[in-house]
Amino acid sequence: MSAKLLHFFPTPVIIDEVGDSEALNRELEPLILEQHKRDSGLKLSNRGGWQSKRDFPRWSGTAGRRLLDHASAVASAHTGHRPDRPPPQWTIDIWANVNTSGAFNMPHVHGGSYWSCVYYVRAGEGEGGQLVLHDPRMPALRMHAPGLRFRDSGPDVRTEIEPKSGLMVLFPAWLLHSVEPWFGEGNRISVAMNIRAALARR
Repeated sequence: MSAKLLHFFPTPVIIDEVGDSEALNRELEPLILEQHKRDSGLKLSNRGGWQSKRDFPRWSGTAGRRLLDHASAVASAHTGHRPDRPPPQWTIDIWANVNTSGAFNMPHVHGGSYWSCVYYVRAGEGEGGQLVLHDPRMPALRMHAPGLRFRDSGPDVRTEIEPKSGLMVLFPAWLLHSVEPWFGEGNRISVAMNIRAALARR
């Protein structure tokens, strides 16, 4: 009998390309840039960029509603629940980001949420700005065997996702993540979400 490789305790990362994203982004981009002019925003993990307050649904119109509905559907499609209980109902905190050249985000997690999500409205031309997902098993691997890695078990330490206009990424909110500095012309525009679960009562 040959040895069998199994993957236990996985960390799910959902990569989705939103349909008709060009039309969606044409609606979202001017709304986000207009809000950027009106609102000084927040400074949390972002360094050198603008982050809106959590009032995105108030000013993003039908385009924002469509984005929320899509993220909610993707989260539901990739979330299991007990067969004797109804599926979770999602509460979503959502905000916009506008990064200029050199902006980045420090490593952080999103406490109190189930999924984290980012959607790219405009990736822009330039270099860098990758979404970095940090291996949650660290530093255990480095402590016990710093020169070894498991064969055919995917990335360790960190993995990078290249931004693309119309791309949506969901990952567990407890997963440490960051954004590399982006160097380019114009703006890189994204929308981020905390997707929180509340079990519906019968």
